[in-house]
Amino acid sequence: MASASTTVDAHRTFIEAKKRLNTPEDRKTGFQLLKRAAALGHTLAHEWLGAAYDYGLGTRPNRRLSFKHYRIAAEQGSVNGEYHIGVFYHAGIAVPKNYRLGIKWLRKAGRRNDPEAMHALGHCYRYGTGVRKNAKKGFELELKAAQRGVVEAQFSVGVCYSKGEGVEANPSEAFRWYIRAAKMGHEDAAHNVAHFYKIGCGTKTNERKAAYWYHRADMLKRKNPRIGPR
Repeated sequence: MASASTTVDAHRTFIEAKKRLNTPEDRKTGFQLLKRAAALGHTLAHEWLGAAYDYGLGTRPNRRLSFKHYRIAAEQGSVNGEYHIGVFYHAGIAVPKNYRLGIKWLRKAGRRNDPEAMHALGHCYRYGTGVRKNAKKGFELELKAAQRGVVEAQFSVGVCYSKGEGVEANPSEAFRWYIRAAKMGHEDAAHNVAHFYKIGCGTKTNERKAAYWYHRADMLKRKNPRIGPR
């Protein structure tokens, strides 16, 4: 067990590392401080090292090392670590694809009310990836994640209400969730809001608002161009 002084030193080092990582010119220093805090046994430092290697923050991206540190954090009780381990196994990132382990870790994070894990599980149930397809359960999980602010889940809830997928079709509810996601910068949601205004689906027809949201969707597409199929 780490001594009290070691624990305090690890925490102080971790706090300083986070500050540095938030400043682009100091990210390399922040990364080195994270490694020091992790070596001292700081769980969140491992979680952040996972992210640093995942996204190349202060170092070159290295998904193998990202997985290693997410795994350490997960085994020490980090719900965010559990979520990422689930994603890595489910998608086959840095490890052989394993739906069983992916779902296992996502469920662990989901049971602890991690919204991103709920969204990932909802997607799995909607499309039957790693679990038996269950549209109703998929919708329920997506709704929980949407209510907790996951933008992609908000869009998915809109789709479910639009198509009657796992829930009774309800254009008004679909529009409500689409516009919520659109206001947060979701391109496809913005396009759907425009379409609903144009044809009067779930809301009153409004050509001016339709034009605004079509333009907004186009701007979002240019800002965040798609790479490959969605």
